[in-house]
Amino acid sequence: MRSRISSVNPTAPSVRRRRRPEEAEAEILDAARALLTERSAQDVTVSAVMATTTLSRKSFYVYFADRHALLRRLLEPLAAERDAIIEPVYAAESLMVAGPPAMQGLARFYARHGRLLRALAQSSAQDEDTRRAWLGFMEPVVQAHVKVLRTEIAAGRVQGLDPEPTMRALIAMNLQYFFDELVDSDQPDVGGVAATLVTIWGRTLYASSGGSGPGSRGGTRR
Repeated sequence: MRSRISSVNPTAPSVRRRRRPEEAEAEILDAARALLTERSAQDVTVSAVMATTTLSRKSFYVYFADRHALLRRLLEPLAAERDAIIEPVYAAESLMVAGPPAMQGLARFYARHGRLLRALAQSSAQDEDTRRAWLGFMEPVVQAHVKVLRTEIAAGRVQGLDPEPTMRALIAMNLQYFFDELVDSDQPDVGGVAATLVTIWGRTLYASSGGSGPGSRGGTRR
């Protein structure tokens, strides 16, 4: 007697299993993170993300209001990790004390997460959702550093600089140098990258006030 042949299409997707909400959200975030390291952010649409998950497209809106919310959520844990590294800078008496160890921590941070962050930074100029998410990630750090520099100026340790454009320029420099030197490198020179940036920050901020040397002073980048 001939055996019965199943009518199930062997090429059809497997039946989606129910899972805890946190598992489903994590799957969407992981899918988006992977795609962002392979494509421009504007190509990482809701449909593209959900197509690489085991969830239906409509499931996306259970966890995220829109694409911008997804990108913002991807950046939240990275912002928390970064902020923990640079928090001592905001509380220190001077940048010359807290800057160098913070820069070391930031270099290690970008060596770990730089590929995703570079993808978002590069796409922020072409894609509005990414621009808004990236601005939310970067701007608090810029403003916090501006406040620190104003304190340094008020204490007489820094002279002749306009705080906001100075900090924007230094932070932008850090960001690009981290991307250029640490991302996709088999053996990133974290210490060398950090030392170079500390030197530049020290000479930029303190040279006009007779600082004791670039290696003893420095700032951070986001």
